[in-house]
Amino acid sequence: MKSSRYSSSIRRYILSGIFLGSLYACVPTTPQWDKQFGESVRQTRAQQTMNPQAGGDAPVNGVDGAVARESIGRYRSSFREPPPAPAPMAIGTGR
Repeated sequence: MKSSRYSSSIRRYILSGIFLGSLYACVPTTPQWDKQFGESVRQTRAQQTMNPQAGGDAPVNGVDGAVARESIGRYRSSFREPPPAPAPMAIGTGR
């Protein structure tokens, strides 16, 4: 007789746990997410902006035109003439 009473109380606890768990699953979480939507993008964009006044009269830190043109030329030529591959026996020999 006692075992059936204990098993029914255990069943009752399990069912109440399942019921409370299902109620917890219905709690809306999107209002907390929606109010911060896009905040990381805005923060990252603000951190990446070096000079918000760029495009004005004052010069901006960076690379001048001649150096930029030369570096782009070297970059493009690296695809036409790739560097030679190392000899297979030289890999791992320390030379």
